[in-house]
Amino acid sequence: MFRGTQTGRVDDKGRLKLPALVRARLEEEYREPTVFVTSIDGDEVKVFPLREWETVETRLSEKSSAGNESDGEIKQKILFQANRFGAEETLDNQGRILVPAVLREAAGMRGEVKILWQSNHLLVVNAARFDEAAEANRLTPIDRRYAANLGI
Repeated sequence: MFRGTQTGRVDDKGRLKLPALVRARLEEEYREPTVFVTSIDGDEVKVFPLREWETVETRLSEKSSAGNESDGEIKQKILFQANRFGAEETLDNQGRILVPAVLREAAGMRGEVKILWQSNHLLVVNAARFDEAAEANRLTPIDRRYAANLGI
């Protein structure tokens, strides 16, 4: 979809304004303005293109190949939390989506936010929490050597 971190805003009405690049990439890839806005912990917002969320729902409904007894229970808990915080939304003409009130409050979604693409969804984090996470995830000298071995 895109690389790097984009900056967005959540207005006073709780609408997340997606940057033009993010909007354009969503439209190119999915051609569908409907998304599922959710979280499983309330700390961050995940915006799934509806097609991607439907794939997740399918995986959550399938039996575990390992036959783990707690697997179904865990999947139900995940689905419960996703629906607790979640709502299906449609991008408006200005590229905004409403963040559900319960999630907006839990995740501190006001003002500036950071947006990253994470395999099948957008990850949206309060700007202050993003800065805290960036500091907590600083690379150690060992990490940097490992990155160098990967050609980074």
